Amino acid sequence: MHIERPDGSRGIALVDIEPIKDNGGNVVGAVNCFQDITERKLSEAQIVNLAREAEHRTKNILSTVLATVRLSQSDTSEDLKKLIEGRIDALAKVHTLFVESRWAGAKLHRLATQELLAYNGEKDARVRIEGPAVMLEPSTAQTVAISLHELATNAAKYGSLSAPSGRVEILWSLAANGRRLSLRWSEFGGPAATPPRHRGFGTRILENMIGQLKGDVRFDWRDQGLACEIALPLS
Repeated sequence: MHIERPDGSRGIALVDIEPIKDNGGNVVGAVNCFQDITERKLSEAQIVNLAREAEHRTKNILSTVLATVRLSQSDTSEDLKKLIEGRIDALAKVHTLFVESRWAGAKLHRLATQELLAYNGEKDARVRIEGPAVMLEPSTAQTVAISLHELATNAAKYGSLSAPSGRVEILWSLAANGRRLSLRWSEFGGPAATPPRHRGFGTRILENMIGQLKGDVRFDWRDQGLACEIALPLS
């Protein structure tokens, strides 16, 4: 039952009523015991909510992984294995950030730093990451993580990160109302970027995943390297 405590706050109590009898077995009174179980009920409700959230997240993760596997293509089975492993690893990294934030999402700066860590030089920084503090909700964070992974992998194979002096800039800004994110990936110091002859997985997954979030992506194949602009709505 619901109770009101002496301080005016309300809670939930478990009531136990024991009768008081005289020597003849007649009920002459009663003892009422109230056990405050508010915290227990709140914990039970939280467990139920967490279980539902875990189920939702698990289905979302598996759907993303399944889409990744279906879209992955390569000339050899070994290359295909490496492609899939890299993309699943990117998802695993961002989900580590989800756990740290109790599934609130992931901070964009940390997400980008984590994904590009392997490409930064020990002495001279090859990656510049800059922008205002932004907490991305899980579905948006997953999309950004995969997008940065694909761009970084492409840069390491064919773009600026394949050249000793090449570098990358990841800059972002927010719209005036804070409801839209504009992220720009820019490569410098590498070979000239030319449009691909066919749409590969990287291009397709960026367009598909960003499109599902009602965002936009644009590629600029420049002489100094690839530039990619991503715009995403923020909840």
